[in-house]
Amino acid sequence: MTSETGPVRVCVIDDYDVIVHGTAMLLAPHADLVEVVDATTDTGPDEPVDVALLDCFAVPGSGASKISTVAAHPNVGRVAVYSWGNAPELVAAALAYGASAYIGKGLSGRALAEALVATHRGDRVVRVDDTVAEHAQPDDRDPTKREWPGIDVGLTERESEVLALITQGKRTAEIAEALYLGVNSIKTHTRNLFRKIGVSSRTEAALWGVDHGFRPDRTSSHH
Repeated sequence: MTSETGPVRVCVIDDYDVIVHGTAMLLAPHADLVEVVDATTDTGPDEPVDVALLDCFAVPGSGASKISTVAAHPNVGRVAVYSWGNAPELVAAALAYGASAYIGKGLSGRALAEALVATHRGDRVVRVDDTVAEHAQPDDRDPTKREWPGIDVGLTERESEVLALITQGKRTAEIAEALYLGVNSIKTHTRNLFRKIGVSSRTEAALWGVDHGFRPDRTSSHH
């Protein structure tokens, strides 16, 4: 399933350093299929890659403008969007803005790697099954699992996304629209994350978020 010259060369891109590191670790055991050659908070890799895996953590609308920017980058072969969002209109928009694949975060590391190989091969890949263990707690993970801001206090990745958007100043309705979820779902996630981080208001939550890595790391990168 690999490319003719070996494992598919992948770059992981997101605004949060912990997210790109966690995603790279998820793919690390599958080096027979993919090789993560770059992991960055910039808008593209420093060297040519077959596929850019664009993690849309806490990016409203799964980042239409960012998809376009990454897709046009001279070092990027194809773009695969990686998101919890599974609304058909969200998938269609991502593909229209230049993505070749739309992959749900509920997939295992192996399934993700296989999807990236298929993307490199030229397939139009859409796999949005997000039913796998979103609510796994920190004690259940190992060093090869994804990480995200707030996982150390028990936040799920979805709760973490909601808190990141609160930290960015988004209101409940705006967060619901950005994540393609209902307002009541956002309110439930908000109540749960408030309890876990020990706050009682959006202002307190935003201040907690600023102090705990919930602002994007757009000026930094690592390789």
